[in-house]
Amino acid sequence: MFTGTQFTGTQPASIALSALPVPSGPLSGLLQAARDELVDLAAVRGVALSVVFDMPALVRVNEAAVAAGSWEPMLPAAHPACRSLTPANAFWICGRASSGDVVTAQAGLLYDCTTQSIGDRFNAMTVFYDDPAVQAPEGEWCTCTSDTANGTRGQVVWTNAGWTRPDFQGRGLFPICQRVNKLAAWLLWSPTWFISVVDPDIVPVWAERKMGPRHIDDEPAITYNQIGLKTLPMHLVRFSRAQFLGDLAQLAADLAQAA
Repeated sequence: MFTGTQFTGTQPASIALSALPVPSGPLSGLLQAARDELVDLAAVRGVALSVVFDMPALVRVNEAAVAAGSWEPMLPAAHPACRSLTPANAFWICGRASSGDVVTAQAGLLYDCTTQSIGDRFNAMTVFYDDPAVQAPEGEWCTCTSDTANGTRGQVVWTNAGWTRPDFQGRGLFPICQRVNKLAAWLLWSPTWFISVVDPDIVPVWAERKMGPRHIDDEPAITYNQIGLKTLPMHLVRFSRAQFLGDLAQLAADLAQAA
């Protein structure tokens, strides 16, 4: 299995999605077909995708997009000033246009939730900070009453910090990159669960017909009060391993039918 931990001392800054290794085994055919199809789906939309382990580079992309008015400041979870982020627990999906400009991005973050559920970690704010008591601004808080989040344990990947430059919106890049994000996380870490948190106004974007089978909380049961920005009510979205792999199988089946 190709893992982030094997990069110690010699980690590449990035790997083209097309070159991301697929391990041998019963799932190798499915994973390789899905990887290649996602590469092609992005390419026909004018975007080349890669997996990047340089998290400060994502901060720079975010800062430039904030200055341009097309993105908000990232949550601290994906910021290396707030958490110890290494290839063993963090990457981001980078989409570049033919000009070389970054036009879409998403982060993938791994959390060890064997002793505390991901819901516990939202409540403790350790999803956002290594040491919330020291790092979190005074008055910042998070509450999680989601039964699903509070029951989610194991190795959990949070896909977050999603953005697409305005002139590349409307091309269907977000669901493509969501699948790429989960696929890269699977090839790197084989997590137990994949989660996202979703503002109420973009819940329709996460419809099953767009994102594949998933659970989404009916109510926004996670609330994050981020100092200097705003209070964010959020719905938990969760994908099991079976849902993730089933979605890839559907992608492969659609590809075979179209061939």
